[in-house]
Amino acid sequence: MKKTIIIFLFSASLISCNGGGFSQKWKNDFKNECVKNAEVNLSTRDAIEYCNCALGLVIGEFGSESAANKKMLNMSYNDMRELMEPFALKKM
Repeated sequence: MKKTIIIFLFSASLISCNGGGFSQKWKNDFKNECVKNAEVNLSTRDAIEYCNCALGLVIGEFGSESAANKKMLNMSYNDMRELMEPFALKKM
């Protein structure tokens, strides 16, 4: 699971940005890449749920593509884990 979080956040951070907010393309690319990586450890249904939550957390935390791309690229594993904590608590 740790690898999945790191891989999808890193992958999403490599997506090019195009100004403020989050374009539908960025959100789709984020979810598609996330699901692809999360399915290594989760069922497809759980991966989709996880990635929808992850996208909501990223949007809420960073507010724009450019901020998300810049900050997620430099996040430590602990920072990423802390960002995803609300999802982990929801699943308990």
